[in-house]
Amino acid sequence: MVDVEGEPASPDSDYDDLPIPQIDVLHASVDGADILDAGGGMALPFSTIHEAQLGFKAQKRRVFIPGQDISVRITDYERSVTTHLLNPNLYTIELQHGNFSWTIKRRYKHIQHLHQQLKLFRASLSIPFPTRAHRERRSSFKMDRRGSKLKRKHRGALPRFPNMPEALVPYENIGHRIEQLQEYLQNLLQIDLYRDHHETVSFLEVSHLSFVQELGMKGKEGLVQKRTGSTQPGRAGCNFCGLLDHYICVRCSYLCSDVCGTWRHRWLFVKDTYMGYIHPKDGLVKCVLLFDLGFEVSSSVYATGLSHGLQIATLSRQIVIKCWTKRKRKEWITYLKEVASNQARGFIQKNRYNSFAPERVSVGASWFVDGSSYMSAIANALEGAKEEIFIADWWLSPEIYLKRPCVDGDYWRLDKILERKAAAGVKVFVLLYKEVEVALGINSYYSKQRLVAAHHNNIKVLRHPDHAKVGVFLWAHHEKIMVVDQTYAFLGGLDLCYGRWDDHEHRLTDLGSISQTMNLFLPVRRKHTSSHPVSNSNVPHTLMHLATATNTVVGVLSTSQMALNSKGLEPSEKQYDEAVTPPANEKTGSYHVKCDTPPAERRSLMEKVLEKTETAKQRSKQWMHWLTPDIEEDKEKGEADNNNSAEVLSSGGVVQNGNVSDGGLHESEFSGACSLNELSGMAKYWVGKDYTNFIVKDFTNLDLPYQDLVDRNTTPRMPWHDVGTMVVGAAALDVARHFIQRWNAIKLEKAKLNLSYPYLLPKSYDSIGPCPPIANIPVHRVNCQVLRSASSWSVGFLDTETYEESIHEAYIDAITKAKHYVYIENQFFISLASHNSSVHNHVCETLYNRIVRAHKEGAVFRVYVVMPLLPGFEGEVGSPSGTALHAVTHWNYASICRGKEAILTKLKAAGVEDPSEYISFHGLRTHSILNGELVTELIYVHSKLLIADDHLVICGSANINDRSMLGKRDSEIAVIIKDTEFEPSVMGGAPYQCGRFAGSLRKHLFREHLGQLQGRFLLDDSADVSDPVSRHFYRDVWQHTAARNTQIYEEVFQCIPSDSVTNFQSLKRYQEEAPLCHTDPPAANKKLEDVWGHLVDLPLEFLSNEVLTPTPTSVQGIMPTALWT
Repeated sequence: MVDVEGEPASPDSDYDDLPIPQIDVLHASVDGADILDAGGGMALPFSTIHEAQLGFKAQKRRVFIPGQDISVRITDYERSVTTHLLNPNLYTIELQHGNFSWTIKRRYKHIQHLHQQLKLFRASLSIPFPTRAHRERRSSFKMDRRGSKLKRKHRGALPRFPNMPEALVPYENIGHRIEQLQEYLQNLLQIDLYRDHHETVSFLEVSHLSFVQELGMKGKEGLVQKRTGSTQPGRAGCNFCGLLDHYICVRCSYLCSDVCGTWRHRWLFVKDTYMGYIHPKDGLVKCVLLFDLGFEVSSSVYATGLSHGLQIATLSRQIVIKCWTKRKRKEWITYLKEVASNQARGFIQKNRYNSFAPERVSVGASWFVDGSSYMSAIANALEGAKEEIFIADWWLSPEIYLKRPCVDGDYWRLDKILERKAAAGVKVFVLLYKEVEVALGINSYYSKQRLVAAHHNNIKVLRHPDHAKVGVFLWAHHEKIMVVDQTYAFLGGLDLCYGRWDDHEHRLTDLGSISQTMNLFLPVRRKHTSSHPVSNSNVPHTLMHLATATNTVVGVLSTSQMALNSKGLEPSEKQYDEAVTPPANEKTGSYHVKCDTPPAERRSLMEKVLEKTETAKQRSKQWMHWLTPDIEEDKEKGEADNNNSAEVLSSGGVVQNGNVSDGGLHESEFSGACSLNELSGMAKYWVGKDYTNFIVKDFTNLDLPYQDLVDRNTTPRMPWHDVGTMVVGAAALDVARHFIQRWNAIKLEKAKLNLSYPYLLPKSYDSIGPCPPIANIPVHRVNCQVLRSASSWSVGFLDTETYEESIHEAYIDAITKAKHYVYIENQFFISLASHNSSVHNHVCETLYNRIVRAHKEGAVFRVYVVMPLLPGFEGEVGSPSGTALHAVTHWNYASICRGKEAILTKLKAAGVEDPSEYISFHGLRTHSILNGELVTELIYVHSKLLIADDHLVICGSANINDRSMLGKRDSEIAVIIKDTEFEPSVMGGAPYQCGRFAGSLRKHLFREHLGQLQGRFLLDDSADVSDPVSRHFYRDVWQHTAARNTQIYEEVFQCIPSDSVTNFQSLKRYQEEAPLCHTDPPAANKKLEDVWGHLVDLPLEFLSNEVLTPTPTSVQGIMPTALWT
């Protein structure tokens, strides 16, 4: 029973006491691990927002900071006896709890209502309930309250509520009344049982989001009524197909809203850069509205149809809410406008480049060249994650290894890292592009299932878009984002998927522990490369091009299967397996075992392979003796290694007793293989499907990750060159904000009723503190702004005409303002130098204008462009399988040198006799020895990078084409970085202050391309790359090296693209000629000693006499041009 301290107040007394039940424990405390020490005060940890929430009236609901008192002070009052006769005084109450302070306004009747509800609650604790279940529930509740370890003696007086009605309190006694009410509230809040009651919590306007330090200030909160269907215009009730939205009559325009719509109670809360509401029934956040350029709050009858309602609108959502009084409505409007003009000002104002985010001053940033350093840094960041992990990728391969070689087994495998962190309580949220399955084989469904299966409670994956529902078939989510704890953000051109990991060496071979001879001999068959892919021109096309692989063009079902994107992705539909199998009598004589070859045919094929291999060995003996007479020891060792490793066939088939099994190591088998590699030899860098050459063969069977796609003995891999960045602090919060906006929009569209997929909340910019450095990553202090391409379909804007193209605008501004040089690395260069109905971005036009200006001024100005030598689509140049490859090649060359709108053509027309004095186009290529045969392959440039004047960098996911730049098509993200720290250097022969971030990145890239990197050290005889605009460097080093390398590669390998090949007929003749590497390997190897680095020229005459656009009658020809541009 209830033990009452003190006698109840008599009805005639001035006070009504609120006794303390015996079961209450004062000042209960919890384990210190649940409290965050924030700057000397206390707050709840951020992880509490992801805990299971309870309804507002749940007895076990706790919202306050354990062990922290709430101080109460009534600081002011407003008196109005005319409008509020019975309760004329409106009290301003200031409260302090931990680090948080806030203000509420209450009348006497509000405090009286709270007092009455708490008295009823206290009385209910002692009333015997009629059922056993009720008695058990009450007993359990009491035991819970007694179970607290810390019991303190009551230090305050009994809460005593003044009974005198407010209307009877004379004006001269208001000071005393304030003291009475303040003392009552102070004593009340000392009693945990009353403080935690839902009526008290509502009275104080607090929730479980109020006292989380990382969410920023407490902000304003309160219960309101929200009209259903007001999330988007025209969806409230039936609305007669929108006919009542034309304001013919103010009341008629809201007829359907009043009749068909309903009002629901919601708990509205406002933070520093966003607002939202909570469903009181289950305590879950049901909506998050980010402050943005479209923010507007209005209360007119035209906007709401109500005398005490208000409408809150942003670019993505709008809600109509109703308050109980006009005073409440005014308070909400005032507070919202105050927050918008102060804390959220950076998001509602018009920012530079019309970006959603302002420029951030003095933030930390790092750059990464190639996937090795980028993925290693991501692995370290993931390992340190404590609260949240955000990942958004165009393609994600769960089995990708972030650190290589995998000497630690699968410890650094992406899905294992995420599984580990999820088991530790970290919440993982992943956004994947949902491909058009008939056009693209990246199999995002498999990726989702694999990740969710690891830890379904803490790993959440959403795929988007649902093409038919959204009506988006041609565009893709192309961002590559990884954010840890909203503190570290990684972005750039690198998806966490197969084929992306690489380093500056750009290796062509990877046979793991199998030793291959590095001695040269005459080849028996030509190796499969981009210059000589598997012949598959006999297989007809069946695919319409839809979602593009690397954000520009879609996959094309070519010979082998669907030709994918430049990123090398693969089809997942099993029904294509038979259609994509190359014919047995293919012209190139391919003898590698296909993964989908029937077992009987595999056995027969394997016998032929072994027979031909033995014949090749016999034929090569005399050549090997002639080329390298002193190799007997190496030869014997190589043969022994080959015998020991004969059970593993490079293309995934496993030889057992002369037969071929179904191939491909499974996960359990692979772990053992890794351990074996540690003992017997070198582990592989590229395991299974990660070893790829996507021009030779695209991906298949992604559910067999350890099964090779191509024969490592006959097909060199295609190296991958890319650039990524990491930003920390405020810029990282901006990247996280973009992810959160996308996640919440997709949640609303696809998983609105799925309670296990929550809405995400941005952290406060005021919560930014010192960011612990990630191991061995140099961080520069820079000014940074996050940019993006976004539109209605990709981020959920209400207006389909609203879009953002801040990346495009930043490119234009950076080129226009560049004083000395512009360095560009990009996967595409599709941008015409003048207005055109097919290509709309202005990158090339801006470059043209800047060069013409430099020419007229007689100034030195350089433009470097590095891009892939061939588009990254499966197929053979000159055959029907190369349609996608031809189409992209056409638009690249149309932008560079072919047609009146190409930049080189326009420069010559403008009087620039030698455009190469100002601009030059290059690619990357490398060579190696594969099983005794010289091989070469292009290095696929996938970067999306611009550097200007050693002061400015733009890096992200956006290609130079309309798909990425225009905003309405693919969604993209990037950062523009300006240096704030400088070091002495030289530019154009004069002293120059070089930015530490931009300058070091540019110099590293130049040294890599020119062959001046050896491990982490520079060669002693390296040419100076400090001055990128001097004539000596530009002509005698950069262009001379590219020209020399190009000539040597063509003489040795007769590779394509080449200026010697101007049409398909000459291409055929060119490829039929035996290259020097086949006729005279020693002489070829001698010539290759003069190759420096990877830099080569982009052949501007390649296929110049051919029409490369798809024929109008073909399936590809009837697709819109926007697909390719």
